Order: sequence, then C-alpha cells, then structure tokens
Amino acid sequence: MNNLVVLRDRQAVTDSLKVAESFDKKHKHVLETARNLAAENSATKKMFVESTYVNRGKEYPMIYMNRDGFTLLAMGFTGKKALDFKLKYIQAFNKMEQQIRNQSERPKLMQKERIEISRQNAETRKASLLYRVAKSMKDTRKQQELLTQIANNLIGEPAKEIKPELKNFHTANEVGKLFGTNGWGIEQMAQKLKLQAPVPESNRFGKWIQNGDFPEWLYTDAAIQQIEQYSFLIR
Repeated sequence: MNNLVVLRDRQAVTDSLKVAESFDKKHKHVLETARNLAAENSATKKMFVESTYVNRGKEYPMIYMNRDGFTLLAMGFTGKKALDFKLKYIQAFNKMEQQIRNQSERPKLMQKERIEISRQNAETRKASLLYRVAKSMKDTRKQQELLTQIANNLIGEPAKEIKPELKNFHTANEVGKLFGTNGWGIEQMAQKLKLQAPVPESNRFGKWIQNGDFPEWLYTDAAIQQIEQYSFLIR
C-alpha cells in the first residue's frame, strides 16, 4: 500500500483505514481499539484524532493517529506479516518526519544565505569605494597597500593589522571627488554626521593636522564609508 504515512497539520500521521488494510483487520475493530486507548489515559487523546471519510456518497468515521498512537495500536499485532508492516510503517514515519524537519530548517538556511549575500554585497561595495580612493591617491606606496588590502578582503584573507601611523588618511577634497562634490561639501557632511573630534583630538573617523595657520581634518576609510551611507544628505 502506498502512502502509509501522510502529512496532516504539519505532523506525520496514518489512519485507521490504512492500518486495518495493512494488518488485515476489520476497520470497526481498529476504530474500537483506538477509541479504547484514547479513553484509558488522557495522555493518549492527542495521539488519536477522530475524522471521517466518504464512500459511495456516505460518510463514515475514521481516526488519524501519530507515530505514538500507531505504536500503541499495533503493539498487539503479531506474526511475520504484522512485523513486516510495522517495519514499513516505522520507515514511512521516519521518512515523513525527516521531510518535515527539512521544511522547517529550510527557512533558517535561506535566512543565513540572505545574510551572507548581504554581507558579500556590502564587502563588494566597500571594496569598490576603497578602490576609487586608492586610484585617487598620489602616494604610490600607500596606494599599493590599500589595493592589497582590498584584494585580501575580496578573497577572504584576513587583512594585516594596520598600525595607526600607517593608516590611510584623505583630505576633504580627495573625499569630495568620490562623491561629486568639493571639500566644503564634505566638511558640511562631516559636521552633520559629527565625524570630527574636537581640535586637536582624533577618532576612528580621522585626525587633525596643522595646515599652515589652520587645522585640517583628514578622513579615514571608516569616515568615507559613513559618508557613503548618508551621501543623500550632500547638497
């Protein structure tokens, strides 16, 4: 008999009709045994669910049962044929329950895949932005260091820790070229985003240097990423 076990209400179940046919029992006797088991102990009631089926236009009672209900019901069935069908039912329950687990786990896997894709997209955007920064740099050595860092990030190799004194810094005009504006526009953006530390302090977004008679804020890669995220504020 095909489909010994089916999915119903997200649970693997069989029914009294299939059990009666598989074990060569009268359906009314299977119904009676299942109802007696459900009546004997309240814990067994959830193992058996009353339902109906239609035959030649008339409605008749039947019972759905889960793995535990089937085990209790078939416990008293003996003989080689009975044992063979018990094993087939066990295999059918195992297969259906595995399918249910797979369906339950798939959304979690899909969510992990979406998170990973988003992470990869973010890394690609970051690499693209840093590449544009590197191409605008006049210092060949620093440019090569940044390009190497970008390549390592893209292929998944950990980037070497960069000491503060080797960290790349960019002027407002250099950053402005990346976003189609000038240094003044970047300065206004930095003020809106509160990127600059009080003179002469520094933070992860940059540091102050003395440029002639006036202090000048140099921007780090972290600042550029922050500006990119809120670039719609640039006028």
